[in-house]
Formats: sequence, C-alpha cells, structure tokens
Amino acid sequence: MSHNYSGIPRDEESAQQAENSAPKPSWTQRIKDTFHNKFGGNSDERTPLIDSNRMTIEPPKHKTVKIVLSVLFFVLFAVLLGGMVAFWLRGSGSSVSFNDARGVIINTPSNDSIRDYLYHYTSEAHLAGTPSDKAQAEWTRDKFIEFGISDTKIETYWPLLNYPKYRRVAIVSGPEKFRYEAKLREDHIDEDKTSKGQDDVPTFHGYSAAGNVTGPIVYVNYGRLSDFQELADAGVDFTGTIALVRYGGVFRGLKVKAAQDFGCVGTLIYSDPIDDGPLNKDETSNPAESYPDGPWRSPSSVQRGSVQFLSLLAGDPLTPGYAAKENVTRLPINETISIPKIPSLPISWEDALPLLKALDGHGPKSKADWRGGLTEVGYYVGPSEVEVNLVNDIENKITPIWNVIGKIEGTAEKDRAIILGNHRDAWVFGAVDPSSGSSAMLELARTFGVLLKKGWRPRRSIIFASWDAEEYGLVGSTEWVEDHAEWLSKEGVVYINVDTAVSGPHFSAAASPSLNQLVYDIAGQVIDPKTNNTIYEEWSHSTFVGGEDMAMAEASKPQIGVLGSGSDFVGFLDYLGISSVNLAFGGDYGVYHSNYDSFHWMEKFGDPEFNYHRALVQIWGLMALHLADDIVLPLSPADYAVEIQGYVKALNNYGFPLTFDKLESAASVLQQISTDFEARVNKLRQKVNDKLESKGSLSSKMEKRVKKMNDRLAKFERGLLDPQGIKGRTWFKHTVYAPGLWTGYSGQTFPSIAEAIDAGDLSLIEETETRAAKYVNEAGRWLEGTYDEVRD
Repeated sequence: MSHNYSGIPRDEESAQQAENSAPKPSWTQRIKDTFHNKFGGNSDERTPLIDSNRMTIEPPKHKTVKIVLSVLFFVLFAVLLGGMVAFWLRGSGSSVSFNDARGVIINTPSNDSIRDYLYHYTSEAHLAGTPSDKAQAEWTRDKFIEFGISDTKIETYWPLLNYPKYRRVAIVSGPEKFRYEAKLREDHIDEDKTSKGQDDVPTFHGYSAAGNVTGPIVYVNYGRLSDFQELADAGVDFTGTIALVRYGGVFRGLKVKAAQDFGCVGTLIYSDPIDDGPLNKDETSNPAESYPDGPWRSPSSVQRGSVQFLSLLAGDPLTPGYAAKENVTRLPINETISIPKIPSLPISWEDALPLLKALDGHGPKSKADWRGGLTEVGYYVGPSEVEVNLVNDIENKITPIWNVIGKIEGTAEKDRAIILGNHRDAWVFGAVDPSSGSSAMLELARTFGVLLKKGWRPRRSIIFASWDAEEYGLVGSTEWVEDHAEWLSKEGVVYINVDTAVSGPHFSAAASPSLNQLVYDIAGQVIDPKTNNTIYEEWSHSTFVGGEDMAMAEASKPQIGVLGSGSDFVGFLDYLGISSVNLAFGGDYGVYHSNYDSFHWMEKFGDPEFNYHRALVQIWGLMALHLADDIVLPLSPADYAVEIQGYVKALNNYGFPLTFDKLESAASVLQQISTDFEARVNKLRQKVNDKLESKGSLSSKMEKRVKKMNDRLAKFERGLLDPQGIKGRTWFKHTVYAPGLWTGYSGQTFPSIAEAIDAGDLSLIEETETRAAKYVNEAGRWLEGTYDEVRD
C-alpha cells in the first residue's frame, strides 16, 4: 500500500490544506485554462456534457464554434512551440540545447578534480595484469557509474603477458679493468616519494624472450635496419654478438628484430643523454637538467617498454585475429610472428657507459651522427674484446586484463557509436603515460554526467573505454576490437584516442584526413591557458618565428600527422577502417616509461596547474559532442581524397622512375566523386537547418535521408580496407595506412606498394598497385548513388 495516498478532504479546513499542498498547474495547463476561459463562455464543471437520453458526450449548446476555435488555436500554438524547441535542441531528442551542452563542456572541467584523479592513478605502480591494475579498473568503473554513466562494465580478456624474475648484465671476460656488474635499477630521489617506494617495476622489456647469453658487444647506433645493414656492408659479422643500441629513431621492438635477423644473440637498449637526456636542451622552456633539477632523463633512468614486433601484429601474440577469451585455442609461443626469439633488456646510460668504454679502440670509430652525448667514449663499433653476459629470466603466463567500458545510449541514431579511448595500465606510475589521459577521461565522463543530469541525451551513442595492457602491445583495445568486430563495423563512426595526453603546452594531433577540418574547428574554440589565444593559433605559430613567418602561419594550417602505431587507435583504423584521431599536448618529457614519470614530475614540470589537462578535456569533449550530436556527421571525404592524391605524388617520387598510373587515376576519380558528394552533403546540411527553422523538426522521411548520408560518411573509410591485408602482416587491412614495417611508430602511406618497392619486386609492385587502386575506387563507390537523401 502506498503511504503517499491522500484521501478526499472531510471538512473545509482539510480541504483548504489539500488545496495548499496541491502542485501548481504547469505552464501548459495555465495556457490551456486561459484559452478555455477566453473561448469557452461561462461553462464550468457543473455544466452537463452527457446527453442523458443518448448517453453521448455533447458540448453545451451555442459553444461548438468557440470550442473548435479554442482547440485549433491551442494545437497551432503547440506545433509552433514544439518546432522552436526542436530547432533549439538540434533534433537530438535532448532537453538541452547544443549551445548549452557546449557551454557545459567548456565550463565544467575542473583542474582540481583532474589533479585528484592523477594523484590516485599515480599513487601505486599498476602494470597490466597485476592486482593494483585490477583495483584501478574497478575504481575507474565505479567513478563512471558515480558520474552517471550507469551502463558501465568490466570486460575481461586473457592474453599472454610476461613478468621479470631475474636480470643480469655484466662484463665477464677480458681485461680486469673492464669487469662490471650493471645495477639495473633506478636511483631513489628524496623529493619524489613514489621513486622510493617498494612497488616500482623492475627494468625489463614486455614480451622479451627468456635467455642467458654471453658474447662480445657491437655498437649499432639506433639499431635501425639501415644501421645494421651499413655495418654488415662494411664487413662486421654479428653472429654470436650482443647488440648495444640507443633508444630513438624506430620502435624498440624493431631494434630487437633487426638484431635477431642479423644473427645477434641478444640486445641491450640504452638511453643516451643527447636524445632524451639534458644535452642540447638549452632552448627548451624548462632547465636543461636531469630530473629532479629538470625534466630530462637522469643517468640511472631506464626506459621500459614492449619489444613486440608491433608493425607485424597488434594485440595478444597467441590469438591473432580473434579475442583472447579464457578458454580459446592459442598458438604455441614459438609459432607467433610478433615476439622476439633473442633476449633483450633496457639499461640506463650509467650502465651503458662501461660497455662503451670497453669498445674504445675496437673496430671502426663511428660516424659523427652515430655518436651520442657521452664525452668519455669514442663510440667505437667493435666487436669488443670483452664478453658480456645478458640474463633475462622471465615468466610467461596467460593472465586476465580488464577493460572498463561505459556507454551513453543515443537517441535518433543510437545504432551509431563514437568511441572515446585511453589506456589505463602503466609501466610504473605513469603520470604522463597514460594517467594524464586517464585523468582527462574521468573528468570528461564527469562532464558528460553533468549534461545527463540536465536531461541531455546524445543523438548517437558515446562509448568510454579505459583500456588495459596497451603497454605490452595495444592488447586490451585490440582484443576488444576483435571481440566486437561485427557490430563495430556496422556501428562505429569515429574513435578518439588520448594516450600521453599532457606533458607540456604544445598541441598536436594525428588523424584520418576526413577529421582534419573538425580538429581545426575544435582547436579554434578552446583558449590556450597561457596566452589567451586559441589553441589553433598557438598550434599554427609553434613552428614559425618572426614577422614574415608568423604571416605564413596565419595563412597556412598546422600539420595533422599520419597515424602509425604506438597507441590504441591501431585496431580501429588499421583492422576495421574506423576513422580515428589521436590528441595530445606535448612538452619537455624525459622520463618516459621510467620510475620518474610521477605525480611529482607532473606538478613540477609537465603541467603544474593542470591547465592543459583541462584544455585537453575541453577539446576531447567538444569533438565528441559534435560527432555525437551534429545531425549530419562532420566528416570530409573530400579532404581525405586530397591527402590521397598527395600520397600518390610522394609514392611516385619514392619509386622513381616507376610510375603508378592506375593509382593516380583512381585518386583523381575519388577527388571528383568526393567533391561532388561533399557539395551534396552541404546541401543536405542546409536543408536540415531550413527544415528545423521553418517546421521545428525533421520529418521521418528527412531523418531517413540523414541516416543514409551519415552511413556513407561513416563507412567511407571502410572502403579502403583490403580483406587480404598486407603481405607478411595480413592483420593490417588498410590500403592507405599502416605502421612503417621497420619504423613502427610512424605511419607508412600505401604500405603494400612501398614495401614492394623496397623489395625491388616489379611483379609485386604491379600487383599491389592494382589492389590499392581497386580499394581507392571502392571507397569512391561508397559516395556514389542517386542522392535521394538530399532531394525534397
């Protein structure tokens, strides 16, 4: 029985109380009463409306015309009012206008809230698959729900991960003066309390091979394929040696692969002070000093990281192309193509120095551009007289990881999804990588929660994804993409990635070209915290100095990068063809993947006031809002076509004297089709605005037309997928983009053709050009049609 039931008043006093406690009539009821009084004469509740003889409802005599006029007036008023409200709400089904929603996204994010989240995330090491990682997944889930994203869950996968048990690097033979035992640990720093904790992660490489090897060392610069080839051409025999290479130039896993391919038995990768140390950093905004006096890498600092061959395969090495569920069939570890077969370890320049000293005078002295910043040595190539023992005892195990997935369901187009992603796992504390992004995501979730409480609902669904095990090889996001590939292919519109969100004040973006204009537009709507210019203006001016150059910056757009690898957009773009973008604010960041990527470093050097974290939330949020709520998707196939034509020109230069007529023709046709298509898209946008302004809402017929056009916009990039994939790395399906085969991080355009050129295989060049042209044409066919969706 309800305890809120109120009976009929029994006397005048109680009747008066009931009247006083009754809810006030709504504004619509008051309008209705006004019209009733105006047109309804003196009739009241006592006027009989039922003819007792016929038992039918009958209006009072002589009032019919007045009632009809009253009803018509009220209906007309309701239609006009509804139209005004619908236009105000941009057809999203929300009770909050777009401009009001935009205001919430600009004004809600709080520096203090972001700081608190970062403090929590960096309070303990949270390597993927560990208890602290799981605890942070649960905390993130609980925060999403607390903020109003009630449809939040943890999705668990079971990939292969590895963990260190014992490591050693030592000079074990040769002259006694060179004998050395590397300490393989980072120094404690008094002012950085987390650096003195007991839970820091030992220095090791994710997915490194176990091994105990001994051999002479050879210095191979950055360990690029070209570096190894240069020494091999000069007569250096790598068989049985341990390669000593420095970080930089290419992804670390490809350094190990090159060493393995040239016959080395192990690899040591060190951080040289001329790269991310304090040398040659006088023109930066922070002191040219090692941490804690400056932001740069210190002598004992070590860059951990994965050595998976990321340009061959992303995700769990044992379940390529399908999700790593607990009980699935897995490849034997020795059959995977993506993890090394020789051991490797990361070391500091402090531990590398004795090895480089032992090389002095052995073999040729390296060229000037091979020499780092350690003035005590000559950077001789070797091989050395001494032998080095490298031990990497690791545990490989199938272990759970935890993705946190929250969803805000859309309204008119709820079957389309905008995915916002950031990985949560870190090598140690991960203040910049990834927790600056994790903290920004939590604040973005809180901001959208504020909108939800105001009655806002997006036109399209928004998914928040906190990925796990990115550091090992984009594992959490890749397994999720493989697990949900079918519905993502149907419903995924755009993926917006944030990883190392903030390490300084300099904005950058890399994106599918169809998103370029949206990136520019959003950057022009957010204010730079230091200068009060827009982020776009600061971004434009960042590479220009002086009056004339500033004028050039005003006239030209800042560069948006090509997506390669190294973060969680890879599965969405390269495997499923979902348009993607990566956003960041960069700066003087010398503590990457070390024990010193800490809350203290962030407060002292990265973003002390958390102003750029807040700006990142604003940019991320506005981009998500436009993609979720713009009635016609803000994507530009014509911009994409322009970029493709540029890539074809670059390919002609790269392959000269070869020409690529088929691909050039396909790119030209795509440019014509996309330009025509975009004109029709703009026409549809105008029709939508006109309909909303004149009628207040879109008819069901117009909604269908919008959805058809949006389907073409969202799936245009799917047309660029080649189901066969790239030869030798078939997981990568995109015709236009892939990680560089021997660079990893940086993107390669038309990768199949470029690799055929590198191989000097004319037959393969012709085959790959034919296939590339086919799928450029296929993308164009997504845009062709009768265009019924833009007709009246």
